Amino acid sequence: MEAPPRRLAEWLFASLVLLGLAITIGRFWRDGYLPQPFYYRVSDTLMDLHGPALWANTGGAYHVWHALYPPLSFVYLKLTSLGACYASNEWAGRDCDWLAKAVLLAVFAGNIALIWVTYRIADARTATPRAIAMALGVPMLYALERGNLLIPCFTCFALGYGDVFRRRWPRWIALALSFNFKPYLGLVALPFLVQRRWSWVLACLAFGVAIYLATLAIYGSGSPMEIIVNETRYSVAVSKGYFSDLYFATAYWPLIRLLHALPPELRLIPDGLAQALALGLTLALRASQAAALICLALAAWRPERTDVRRLAALVAAVAITAFTTGSAGYSQIFLVFLVFFEPWTGRLRPVMLTATYILCLPLDIVLVPLIHQPAHSYLGGRTVMTDFGLSLGQLLRPGLLLVIQGALVTLNLRDIFRPAAKPRPADGPSPL
Repeated sequence: MEAPPRRLAEWLFASLVLLGLAITIGRFWRDGYLPQPFYYRVSDTLMDLHGPALWANTGGAYHVWHALYPPLSFVYLKLTSLGACYASNEWAGRDCDWLAKAVLLAVFAGNIALIWVTYRIADARTATPRAIAMALGVPMLYALERGNLLIPCFTCFALGYGDVFRRRWPRWIALALSFNFKPYLGLVALPFLVQRRWSWVLACLAFGVAIYLATLAIYGSGSPMEIIVNETRYSVAVSKGYFSDLYFATAYWPLIRLLHALPPELRLIPDGLAQALALGLTLALRASQAAALICLALAAWRPERTDVRRLAALVAAVAITAFTTGSAGYSQIFLVFLVFFEPWTGRLRPVMLTATYILCLPLDIVLVPLIHQPAHSYLGGRTVMTDFGLSLGQLLRPGLLLVIQGALVTLNLRDIFRPAAKPRPADGPSPL
């Protein structure tokens, strides 16, 4: 049984998330726009929703817009938006299309209930504070402000990796849908392959392919070759948006590029120190990746001793710390969701959970102002003077993720090398 001080600590962190949300709302009321860490282009709110909705209703997503994701996103948006609103452009669509906004808010509200129910099934004592941090923390709210399809994708992911469904086939369908929204989530299914749960691997693959083929036929484009060409086009493009890449990054790679790229006269620290820092961060990232890969290899050696969610959390951590994600820090929601299944016990888990709660705080501190200019705020409905810059969160957030990744490596290694493995069914009714 968890000691009351530990439960009190979780409530304290949840209260800090709510306090941060209250401060953010207060600053929005005063300034007319959401402050950092929310997106710095204050006129661009919800355009991750209405931009794709334009192509969902007019076609051309793959050969004109060069979309990277399977056609499920466009079929979903076609069904949940008002096509007539996009006759001219996506900006007109944002002003006109009330249905897409209503559906987004309804799914977001449903996710709050889903998160709480899921965590309550796992542990009723910690369900509420963790649900508060998960549902109202900055990764989820950032995705909501952007209108990103991560919101409905998360619904599918939570139904697949949570225990709301006790039967296997609804979970298979839910996971297959999440992979079709965001293909990189297929990496998080790796633990099923490691544990040799062949029915799960084959079922998720079969449903995933079936959903892909059905949505391909409905939308009319989005073939594997089109997606591969667009992915290749995107991957070879050299990004020079140093600030945009760093803004809500989950990895230190944007900072490393920035330290290498800027001439000495534009750096805040001496050139030698900048190069040493870049080298140190590179070595830390490579070492963490190597440790994770070794852990996964050992898990494949002793699959019966691994925990599916814990191993999936490690895969999710590696995915978001190994690559540059730019301002797409909302991808943390999958890692946060999985980490919050861990109990607040021992010495390592409280450190990991504390880092996770900190990642959820919807606050940031600007250290070096870089943007001070007028802009039209969509949410504020007026022209405002915006202030954004290099922040404490941009420097600490990738480090906290590495702390979480290191803790997950250690916990998974403990599972693998524990003296005696607890027997578990190879493919029982509740696989997690």
